[in-house]
Parts: sequence; C-alpha cells; structure tokens
Amino acid sequence: MSQDRLIELITKEFTGELTVSEANELALLLEDKLLKERYNLLKAYLLDNDADHSADERVFKKIKTKIAQREEIPFFLPKSKNKWYLWRIAAAVVLILIGFVVVLPYLTEISSRQVAYTERAAKKSFTLPDGSKVVLNAESKLVYPKAFDDKYRRVTLIGEGFFDVAKDPKRPFVIHTEQMDIKVLGTSFNLKSYPNDQFSETTLLSGAIEVTLKNRPADRVTLRPSEKLIVKNPDIEDQHTGDPETNDALTQVTHFQKIDNTVVETSWIYDKLIFKDRSFADISKMLERTYDVKIDFRNQQLKLLKFTGHFEMESVTDILNALRLVEPFSYTIEHKKIIIL
Repeated sequence: MSQDRLIELITKEFTGELTVSEANELALLLEDKLLKERYNLLKAYLLDNDADHSADERVFKKIKTKIAQREEIPFFLPKSKNKWYLWRIAAAVVLILIGFVVVLPYLTEISSRQVAYTERAAKKSFTLPDGSKVVLNAESKLVYPKAFDDKYRRVTLIGEGFFDVAKDPKRPFVIHTEQMDIKVLGTSFNLKSYPNDQFSETTLLSGAIEVTLKNRPADRVTLRPSEKLIVKNPDIEDQHTGDPETNDALTQVTHFQKIDNTVVETSWIYDKLIFKDRSFADISKMLERTYDVKIDFRNQQLKLLKFTGHFEMESVTDILNALRLVEPFSYTIEHKKIIIL
C-alpha cells in the first residue's frame, strides 16, 4: 500500500467519506499495534464531543500556515462560517501532517513484515526465514520480518507458540510479548502470552533463555531446561491504580509439569488438553480457544473450582460431563454458547 493511500484512508474515515471496502482496507492496516495506538489517540482527541472547539478556527489557521511554509505554495481557507466544516478539514490536515511525521516512517518497516495468525480451534506450523520452526496455538499471532537482516532476530508474539530456534550465536533470537522479552541463541521452548489471561508463561525444554520483564528491565531471569517462568498479567484495575507495587509483574520460577509422561505446557501441540489443579475459569478459556465456543458463568463461584484432567480427541461436551462428575454443576448449550449454571 502506498503512503498516499494510507493518509487518504485515515482522512476519509475522519471526514465521514469512507466506503465499506475502504473501511475493511483500513482495518487490515490498523492490525499493526503501533499504528493502531496512534490512530486511537487521534480518534479520542478529534472526536471528543465534550471538547471545547472554540479555538478550532485558530488552530486550523496555524496548521494552514505551517503547511504553506513547508510547501511554499498558497493555502486558501474556505470562506465558510460553519465551524464543524472547519473542524473536519482541520482534522484531515492534522492527520496528514502526523501521517508524514509519525506514521510514514513505519510504513517501510511494515512492508517488510510477515504475519502468521490462527483462529480459534486451529493451529499452524511454519518455518521462519532463519530456519527456526514455530507452532502457533489457537487464536495467536506472530509478526516477523521477511528476512533477519539485523544483529538480532526479532519477532513479536500475541497468544501461544512453541519455538524450536535455529542456532546462530552471532544473532540472538528475541521474542517480544506484552509482559516480557525472551532472548535465546538456539533452544526449544513454549511461550504463552494471551492478553486476557491472568498469567503469561514461558517453559524451557532445552538450551537456555534470558527473560526480561517489561516493567522491570533491570531484572533478568535465566531459565534452564525443565524450568518455567510465570508472570502475572496486570488487571485492568491494576493499570489505573498508579501504585508501582500493584503494577509490578509478579513472577515465579518453577518446573514444568508432567502427566502420564506428557509435558502439560506443550500437550496442545499433540492435540491433547491436559491441566493440573487449574481453576474452572482458566479451563474455560482453554476450551473456548480449542473448540471455538463462548463460555459464560451464571454462578461466579464455580469459576474457583479446581480440576485436573487429561483429554485427547474428546468433544467439549465430553469434557464438561467428565468435570461435573468431580464437582457438581450443570450447563446448557445453544449453538456455540455454553452457560455454566
């Protein structure tokens, strides 16, 4: 997509002239996290109905002057006394300016990116340009370059993936997630980082990895084979407390679990659903991703129930029926929605 096309789409959206097909085109572009953040900031500012727009015309004239100075061409202000009209034009111009100053430098980087993603009830296996092998679990996304040209092989993960990293001592492999960065030279490990989960986890099977927490960059954790790092994801409420202690990611280093000689953390690769002493709330999220269903709890206390189980090829109803043999509960199913009673 050309730079002019990006600016055109964003401008049309804010002036109410975007067609359905163009809206879909823009939505695909805004899957990029960095562009999406800037877009949201612009939208919140420009469309704030409660804002005082009394200075809109003055702001617009300043913007007009700067553009004229940069381009050395006359810029004419429409002779309209409709402030909303001026506001819409000003918004479009602001977007164009910010597009050149902020957005456009990232377009070259975006054009060199590849994105692999999976829907619910799906997995995907593929090989990265350096020969590293990846398996993505359901509802996951991996962003990586078409070629690893830098001194670091950098990728970004949302969701869960198993990595078998090709050895290259001169170019460490770095995985960025919301809560932590993982640096490796050549190893195999599982990384789980779903935004809506209570915890993020990385489990090392072979080699060694170095983990850096985003909100505590000075603290680095080195994992050895069979070790597992658990990091608490901040709750939405925690993010607004302003208390550094509350916002710190709580960490715990432990060892991965085995049930029937199967590593629990990587059992999903082999189409197995295994959990040990997990809450019903956590298990429900696993079921939602694995079977593409939506699970709601009418009785919130049931979320606290703990279960241990090993399932292979069973349906979601088979699993629920097995669980309620351990703890009493009932459920209803309508299409893909399950209600726990």
